[in-house]
Amino acid sequence: MNINDIMAASVYGQTTQQKSSAMGLKELGARFAAVFDRAEEATRGFATEHVDAQGVVEALSEAELALQTAVTIRDRVVAAYQEVLRMPI
Repeated sequence: MNINDIMAASVYGQTTQQKSSAMGLKELGARFAAVFDRAEEATRGFATEHVDAQGVVEALSEAELALQTAVTIRDRVVAAYQEVLRMPI
């Protein structure tokens, strides 16, 4: 297990414990989209020399972590769905 897996699992745990009861799936999706929008804005800012390299690296790292979290959540949902399908009727 590498550090990215640990970080993704940590964020997944925080997201499910703290946020799932307070916000819906739509709001969670909007937060993920906002992270990717910030990463895109940072790269555009770097191209026009308004953002330094450190800001771009931080934004891209945050986007990578959000993507790993989304993939982890998706994998868990698919696994749960497959488990339900395997249940006898």
